[in-house]
Amino acid sequence: MVADVWFIPAVFPANPSASIRHPNLAMRHNLPGHVTLLLCLIGAGAAQITPRPQNPNPGTRGQSRTDELEDSWERPRLPKGTVSLMGGTVATVDPIRDRIVLRAFGGRDVTIDFDTRTQVLRGTTVVSSREIRPGTRIYADTIMIAGRMFAKTLRLEGNGAAGETEGQILEYNWSKQLLRVRDSVSQEPVLVRLTSRSQLMLGGEPAPTTSLMEGTVVAIRFHASSEGPSEAERIDILARPGSSYTFTGTIAVVDLHDEHMTLVEPEHQNTFEVALGSLPRQSKASLRTGMQVTVRARFDGHKYLAESVEPVRSAQEPVQAPQ
Repeated sequence: MVADVWFIPAVFPANPSASIRHPNLAMRHNLPGHVTLLLCLIGAGAAQITPRPQNPNPGTRGQSRTDELEDSWERPRLPKGTVSLMGGTVATVDPIRDRIVLRAFGGRDVTIDFDTRTQVLRGTTVVSSREIRPGTRIYADTIMIAGRMFAKTLRLEGNGAAGETEGQILEYNWSKQLLRVRDSVSQEPVLVRLTSRSQLMLGGEPAPTTSLMEGTVVAIRFHASSEGPSEAERIDILARPGSSYTFTGTIAVVDLHDEHMTLVEPEHQNTFEVALGSLPRQSKASLRTGMQVTVRARFDGHKYLAESVEPVRSAQEPVQAPQ
């Protein structure tokens, strides 16, 4: 390395202890001549020092230590596997463990994990996981990781989007045309407004608003409104207190001790709880899980009371000729 040698012309006074006036402090300092020479050399050398250029790309070498640590922390990719779609209402949210309990359509509670790899959407817009709150209706694309259910995608019910609910009527305000229904999944009240465009149907036929009695079971399709309660598009009356209904399905659960059974209607996957107390003992004893049956039951405003339960004959089963 070759050192730079600087030659600085200087005129030294005859008196080596010449006075130097400080320009700011107006103070006098008597400095020896060799000190003056040294200061001149240091000042000239400093003037030739080129400042180190800043990194033009602060996102690479100029990153903070925190950013580097965040970039280096990468979660493993989600494994490939069968994706299951599950819908329901959020019952609880655990932001510490990144976990929600979803009250799935059908009534059972399911625990679902999520983290930064989970995509949270409202419509087509990506939103924060803080938008997930108890009572939010969501659909989850889930996979299994280490024996636990994990959400790849959580789709939140969007503002202005169509929604559905099913439950029992709590109250209908005739003057304001407001219908309050207890949702069968969340058990929370849902308020909708009827308009001139709302369809009210009973058995596939138009029905009057007098059919909206307390205790009536209804299925409602609605869309959100920015000016108040959601507006009902269609209301289907499923059961009215005191009326009898006939439906066919598969017995999912039969409990002779509590005298009730759970029936699943395959066409719409509707589930009915049917009380068996009014049936003869022989009829109840013949019921088995998995049987296809036709049930005639009366709805009392709280549950269905079985009036008759008949097994469904298969097409291959021969019909006995009358004697």
